[in-house]
Amino acid sequence: MKLHIKKFSKTMATAAVAIGATLMVAMPTQARDLPEIRESVFQVANSGAYPPFSFVNTQGELVGFDVDIAEALAEKMGVEVNVQSSPWNGIIAALAGGRFDACICSMSVTEERKKAVAFTDSYYSSGLSVWVQEGTDDISSIDDFSGKRVGSTLGETGNQWAVENGEGEWTNQTFQGLPDMMNALTTGRIDVMIADDVPVLVAMQKNAPAIKMVDVGDLPRWPAAISIQKNKPELMEALNKALAEIKADGTYQAIVDKWIGEGANIQ
Repeated sequence: MKLHIKKFSKTMATAAVAIGATLMVAMPTQARDLPEIRESVFQVANSGAYPPFSFVNTQGELVGFDVDIAEALAEKMGVEVNVQSSPWNGIIAALAGGRFDACICSMSVTEERKKAVAFTDSYYSSGLSVWVQEGTDDISSIDDFSGKRVGSTLGETGNQWAVENGEGEWTNQTFQGLPDMMNALTTGRIDVMIADDVPVLVAMQKNAPAIKMVDVGDLPRWPAAISIQKNKPELMEALNKALAEIKADGTYQAIVDKWIGEGANIQ
């Protein structure tokens, strides 16, 4: 099954309070630019709970679209890479604190995040979508969320949107990752799910859960990019150069075909 999608999503943005706390602790330490990274290992983070972009497979390995992107970029840059998972709602603080050199984690570029980290060129676009159980016929607009239990993933842009737009109209429930949230929707623990569209569409191809997307009008979309500490000019230049190279030589599209769907257009 092919996905004919020009824009899609994964993202991250904390709810208003959470992102404020993240930015408060985002004071760079142990900063490394490319020369220091070349002498050791390029440390890269993702959430590990966002299939097909990053997840732990049945063999206990961290795999996915972003993992393959990280490895492809490291090869172009001529560095050894170590990709590891980190809790999503603290990933910016971990990056700014020097635990990682980069987050290759489908992070959406927002003005709030730009205060704490720097972003490379975009490697795809992201947006939000609304999902309900099959058979649900009383939700066709945002107004219909009133009194409902709305699920979102903690630290993602969907969570921020739900908190900022709810204003007491609905109950927000947060989850640590997409699989748990989809399970909550299919079992009736939540009434509505706010999530990035492509990960859910890919999951539906594999598992066919009894859920459907609802068109509630325009929802926010953002470019997704790699985040690094600020003031790392050589690392920024090397990552942008490597991104351009993997797009030009077909490596990027091969990774898209593998994880998103053959022939999918996600730029």
